[in-house]
Amino acid sequence: MICQSALEERASHIMVNVEIHGDDVIVKVIGSHKIWALKSEIRFEKSNIVSIEKTGPELQPPLLFRVGTALPGFICAGTLSGRQRKEFWDRTKNGRGICIELVDTEYDRIVVDVQDPADAISRLS
Repeated sequence: MICQSALEERASHIMVNVEIHGDDVIVKVIGSHKIWALKSEIRFEKSNIVSIEKTGPELQPPLLFRVGTALPGFICAGTLSGRQRKEFWDRTKNGRGICIELVDTEYDRIVVDVQDPADAISRLS
């Protein structure tokens, strides 16, 4: 059995990368988070972004998990649904998160930890 501190150490060093190529946005899940989230990337167009903001631990995931990993108080990674929405999350309890609200895409919202939230928001705005 892996203890929680070992899981925290593994997850805390690896983030999600946000890449922008013209109008195309690629959210790349890297490292062990691919296993946690059961997904390697999400693609959408910049024009699909309704809003983007920095988020903290006050933002909670929907109640229904579709595919992924949830260890309360530690990590929430994968595809979730609730309130008639489909969302992708990859957050740890001490992460630096951004919340991207989308329209006309596979996901209604993407909530992920990134290395530099201010930089990601600036590049996506």
